[in-house]
Amino acid sequence: MVEILKSFEQVAVRLSPIVLVLPGLTAAALGLFIWLGGLGFRMLLLALMGALTGAFCSLWIVGQNPAAMVLLGLLGTAIAVVFQRFFTAALLGALAGIIVFLVVAWPSLVVSEGALVGQPEADVQDGTAALSTDQSLNVIRAYTLDVTDTVKRGGTQLMASRWAVVAAAALTFLLVGLLFRHAGGALTCAMLGTEMIFAGLILLLMFKGSRPVTRVDARAPFFGLVFAAMVVFGTLEQWILLRRADQRTEGETKKSPPRKKPEGKRSWRSR
Repeated sequence: MVEILKSFEQVAVRLSPIVLVLPGLTAAALGLFIWLGGLGFRMLLLALMGALTGAFCSLWIVGQNPAAMVLLGLLGTAIAVVFQRFFTAALLGALAGIIVFLVVAWPSLVVSEGALVGQPEADVQDGTAALSTDQSLNVIRAYTLDVTDTVKRGGTQLMASRWAVVAAAALTFLLVGLLFRHAGGALTCAMLGTEMIFAGLILLLMFKGSRPVTRVDARAPFFGLVFAAMVVFGTLEQWILLRRADQRTEGETKKSPPRKKPEGKRSWRSR
């Protein structure tokens, strides 16, 4: 799959700025906010993630159907808001499972014939001309389909033992989220925020022409450590702040209500 991403970063410098710069800035800014303070707005964050999860499931199952995306998005929002603890744990398990899947299945994610790899100039005759917004969206759509097909094919070719590793990792983090609400919520926000920061910065560097995928691929262990360190820092920071906030809240609720002032002697008029 890295070949697809390297091919995309070659053509990214010619894409319309709005299709890379705007999503890149949005992902980096939201990722930074979620990484350091997502738990402060837990309800809003869960509602947004529920809507995105439902829309993504609709896109994955039934394809580009706006009605189905809206319906499943609303359903995902309702589930996320009503079952907050379970949804947070499920999101944590899904994030962990995706990361472990990419690690164990990386050798199987081989580009198939007919992909756009090696053909970054296929849609335009002039290989140096900037692409319009519509052309840029078509290129992104084509590369997205290539990545999706590669992941699906790699998943079907993955051995059962490696699927067991992915399932064990997802189940472990799911149980962590269910049993340890504070730590699970902090870890979920830290992991999600870190992934969004990485994605946003990669999009921005692609548009600049800095070849971020090539650099990450050449120094994968280093960037893996950076990713892990950011997740650990974000988890500890939010967990500590959340515990203090909860302790303050619990302390306020445990305080006894103010006593009523004793009534004075009744006047002869009230007799």
